[in-house]
Amino acid sequence: MNNFDHIYKHNYPKLYRVAIKMLLHHDEAKDILQEVFMYYYQKTNSGYKIEYPTSWLYRATLNKCMDLNKCNQKTVSIEDHENNKSMLDENLAERSFQEQVIQKALSALCDSEKELAILYSEGLSYKEMAEITGIKYSSIGKTLSRTLKKLNGILKKMKYEMY
Repeated sequence: MNNFDHIYKHNYPKLYRVAIKMLLHHDEAKDILQEVFMYYYQKTNSGYKIEYPTSWLYRATLNKCMDLNKCNQKTVSIEDHENNKSMLDENLAERSFQEQVIQKALSALCDSEKELAILYSEGLSYKEMAEITGIKYSSIGKTLSRTLKKLNGILKKMKYEMY
């Protein structure tokens, strides 16, 4: 197995979960990952050295997801929650109600907070989160704490609890 195959098989499931959490659409997540891995393959085959491929792939995936979200303007304000219960995407129908609530709350966060919360939910270490987001390692803990506190406040406004 060559290096690209190993990196692809090792990282695809994790990156797919992140893309789904960012985009809420399976097809869009698959398309984004195809673009990211094609770009990675082209870069590495042209001689470009990527020192931390996993971090690079996470960053590229998050950037592509944010770009697509900006184009589609999928962000919904938390105040519209009560009026827009029927707005939940049909692709979310198969997801549990809890996941839908969490996705709605995440959509109220800014992009950098959403990224951090998603990376934390994926079980990444502070070091990995710092490499991916560009936030100083010494600041990750405090920034993550603030993000989770803000997320908890959003959920409380929606009359849910975070545990």
